[in-house]
Amino acid sequence: MILGYSIYELLWLFFIYAFFGWCIEVVFCGLNEGHFINRGFLNGPVCPIYGVGGVIVVLCLTPIKDNLFLLFVGSALLTSILELITGFALDKIFHARWWDYTDMPFNIGGYICLKFSIYWGFVCIALMKGIHPVILGFVRFIPHMLGLVAVVFFAAVFVADVIITVITINNLTKRVKLMNDIAKKIHNVSDEVGEHIYDSANDIMKKGIEIYNSENVQEIRENLDDMKEKYEHKKEEIKSKHKDDLDELKAKYDNLVKETHIFQKRIIKAFPNLTSRRYEEQLAKLKEKTWKLKKKNKK
Repeated sequence: MILGYSIYELLWLFFIYAFFGWCIEVVFCGLNEGHFINRGFLNGPVCPIYGVGGVIVVLCLTPIKDNLFLLFVGSALLTSILELITGFALDKIFHARWWDYTDMPFNIGGYICLKFSIYWGFVCIALMKGIHPVILGFVRFIPHMLGLVAVVFFAAVFVADVIITVITINNLTKRVKLMNDIAKKIHNVSDEVGEHIYDSANDIMKKGIEIYNSENVQEIRENLDDMKEKYEHKKEEIKSKHKDDLDELKAKYDNLVKETHIFQKRIIKAFPNLTSRRYEEQLAKLKEKTWKLKKKNKK
C-alpha cells in the first residue's frame, strides 16, 4: 500500500488518467487545428504524463484536498515540475523539443509557462473534488480478478507501445542525420566544383594579362580564342566529373524526404512544434513534406 492505495489501484488510476489526458489533448488540438490529431508521445490513446501527474496529485494532495487554495497552489506546482522535468528529459534524451512555450510570458526554458500552470491548477481541483472519487469508486467496483487481468494487459500493451515509439524516434533521428550528412556532401561537392572553376578562370585571367602586355595584336586574338575554348572545355570537364556524384547524392536525399514511415508521420503530426537541436533544417523539410501529403490526401 502507498498512502492508502494499492499498486493495483494506482496502475488503474495511471491508465485512466493517461487516457483522459489523451482525450483532453485531442479536443484541445482539434479545436485549435480544426481536425483530429492523435496527440501524445505514444501511438495508443494515452498520454503518460497525465497518468503520472494524476497519480502524483492524488497521492500528494489528498491530505489538503479540502483547502482549495493549497490544493490549487500544490497542483500547479506539482504538475509544472513534472512538465518541466519531462520536457527537459525528452530534450536531452532525443535532442528534440516536443513542445515550446518560449513565446509565452513567464515561461521557464520554454518547457513550462504560467498560463498552463494555472490551467493545471484548476484541472486538478476538478479532478480531486469531483472526478477522482468517481473513478476510484469505479476501480474498486471492478471484480478484482477481472481488473487484474485487464490492468496486466494494459501494462503489456503500454510497454510494447513505449518500445515501438522509442525505436521510431531513434529511426527518425537517424533519418534526419543521414539527410544532414548528404546535404553536407552535396555542399562540399558543389564547393569543390566551384573552386576548380575559379582556379581555371584565375589561370586564364593571368594568361590574359600576359597577352594584354603583348604587342602582337594577332597573337592576342588567337590566344584569347584559345583561352575561351580551354576555359569552356575545363568547366564542362569539371562539371561532368562531379555530375554523377551530385545526381546520386541528390537522389538519395530526395528519397529520404519522400519515404513514408507511418509511425514517424504520426510523431510529426502529433507534435507540429517539434524541433531538433542538431538537425532542425532537415526535420523542417520532413515536416513540410508530411503536411503537404496530408493536405493532398484531403483533396
